[in-house]
Amino acid sequence: MVIYRVVVHQEGFFLSGDAHRTSIQLVGSKGASDCVPLAERSICHILKNVCCCCKNIEQAEYEVSCPASLGALLLVRLEAPPTTTSVWFCSKVTVTTPEGRVLLFPCYRFVRCSTALALRDSIAKFVFDDVRPIELEQRINELMYRRQTYRWSCYDDSLPESMKAEDVTSLPAEVRFSVVKATDMILTVSEALVELGLDSLLFADQTWTSFLQIHQVLQSKMSPTCRLVERLWKDDWFFGQQFLNGANPTLIRRCSELPSNMAVTEEMVRSSLEGGASLQQEMERGNIFLVDYRRLDGLTPNMVNKKQNYITAPLVLLHLNSKHFLLPIAIQLKQAPGEDNPVFVPQDLEFDWLTAKTFVRAADFAEHELHAHFLRTHMMSELFAMATLRNFPMAHPLYKLLIPHFRFTLEIDTLARNLLISDGGTLSTYTAVGGPGMLEFLRRASAALTYHDLCLPDDITRRGLESIPNYYYRDDGLQLWNIIHRYVEGVASYYYHDDSDVIRDSELQSWINEIIVFGHLIDEKKGFPKSFTSVSELTYFVTMVIFTASAQHAAVNNAQLDYFGWMPNAPVGLQLPPPSTKGLCSESSLLASFPDVNATVHGLATVYLLSKRPTDYVPLGSSAEQHFTENFPVEMAARFRSDLKRLSYEIQVRNIGLMLPYVYLQPHNVEDSVAR
Repeated sequence: MVIYRVVVHQEGFFLSGDAHRTSIQLVGSKGASDCVPLAERSICHILKNVCCCCKNIEQAEYEVSCPASLGALLLVRLEAPPTTTSVWFCSKVTVTTPEGRVLLFPCYRFVRCSTALALRDSIAKFVFDDVRPIELEQRINELMYRRQTYRWSCYDDSLPESMKAEDVTSLPAEVRFSVVKATDMILTVSEALVELGLDSLLFADQTWTSFLQIHQVLQSKMSPTCRLVERLWKDDWFFGQQFLNGANPTLIRRCSELPSNMAVTEEMVRSSLEGGASLQQEMERGNIFLVDYRRLDGLTPNMVNKKQNYITAPLVLLHLNSKHFLLPIAIQLKQAPGEDNPVFVPQDLEFDWLTAKTFVRAADFAEHELHAHFLRTHMMSELFAMATLRNFPMAHPLYKLLIPHFRFTLEIDTLARNLLISDGGTLSTYTAVGGPGMLEFLRRASAALTYHDLCLPDDITRRGLESIPNYYYRDDGLQLWNIIHRYVEGVASYYYHDDSDVIRDSELQSWINEIIVFGHLIDEKKGFPKSFTSVSELTYFVTMVIFTASAQHAAVNNAQLDYFGWMPNAPVGLQLPPPSTKGLCSESSLLASFPDVNATVHGLATVYLLSKRPTDYVPLGSSAEQHFTENFPVEMAARFRSDLKRLSYEIQVRNIGLMLPYVYLQPHNVEDSVAR
């Protein structure tokens, strides 16, 4: 008679239940144990409160006896009877064999009525390495279950597809928020305005009467950075620096030739340039930059509170001066030049120039929320998550590498579709680009999205921003990209011994195929790989996936409350048309153009919700899930965390000397996944 010692790890962080009703069976290369209820094999019960992501880990130890050794232990089978009402979350099972080996069997699944799970040990294997029929059968069955559970849904033929789910209650339990997070999110959604003290303004559909009124309503809700924004939002240098280090640092590009539709002349900008230089000379020196909101052109604007809103598609020309300030020198509010579309310059009357900049900031809010934020991080991460769940079993090394970076992504995106962009959602109801224009904008943005847009080194190069000073999004982002790439490269090279392993990994090729097909990325001009033929090509793509789900999302999400909390700096919509001639703008016309009070506070509550750090926040590289156990990937993960810690310190030191510290890509501020 031999004894196997089994420890079952149950997370009280999730719905807690009684694991003892579950039956267990050990399956080895030489046979299988009896299938017996855990209650009959219990030898001790330990409750440990583990301070890790707010989880309570409950461990129960059992003995499973067998007449003889089972040989190499292949599977642990867990099965709950059909009569049980118990629901519990099994994070993992560890087994100590009679020979003294300790084996880990990751689970991270709920066990409930009629559940039957077959768990593999933690050693990563490709499909071509599964030579035992029982292991191959388990692999196939796992993917069959996942493909039945995680089904694609086409929201629109032009957009990346998403998880098929009517609402969050129809999502599989494993990808839904924990009880702690769900409670936190529900309370925040329902009580955000109460928490902000703005609930009395829910139905206040009147316009703002003064900047003092805006200040009095919003001041107690603003972060320290937001208070600085209130002081600086009218300044040209601050307007310019937001394109580099604000909430939307992805649109600015170097300008070597004026767009044909921008009616700027040398005469218009001469006084804004230094030392008598011409615009052409400054473009040749690399000192002229352009921000173009052409995707907003011609969209049908929304009606908010039964009042027409207005959307412009500005062109903004900026100059980098000798003091390294990036200053706006010309703004054209509509794409087509004409007599009713003047080019505004800093020498214009104060409120003409401020109004032009305000229309740009309103356009930037729309471009940010729908493109930089929702499409490029939320929708793309959901696409990657779905393909991963449908094509990689838990035994695959890329599943182990990627799955922590999709934590809660399917649920947060389902909530976003239901509560923000659906009919009646906040963005649809209270923003200028909501309603009929929203879907058209997303179609345009999706059609223009390329692989290089998502790969930060390529994106920086293509936008010509390799050398512009004080671009902290670039500096911190590239360091994070390199740290992630080094980690991915180490893990990928450990498992894929050469390029031939990549080519014959059918699960990998199926993964990228689903991303291309269901992401509607097949157009050659988009540049996405259709298959993988080398370890280096695979490494670069996986780096992009992790960067998108963590760092890129942090860059465009975490700055929202700071830069959008002072509404005049980022109006959710504007209620007067853009000025068609100069000299008519005033403080009163600018106030009349701002969104109504209730639209303002709904926008503030939304960015407050999206920026608020959750109770169970997990920084990049800090997932508590244990998927790898081989020494090399474990060592690579430790080096990854060490590199992130070093970068955090370097950024902290750099920020000491900055009036506006750039903190959004400091690794401890980067969440491991798109989870809010």
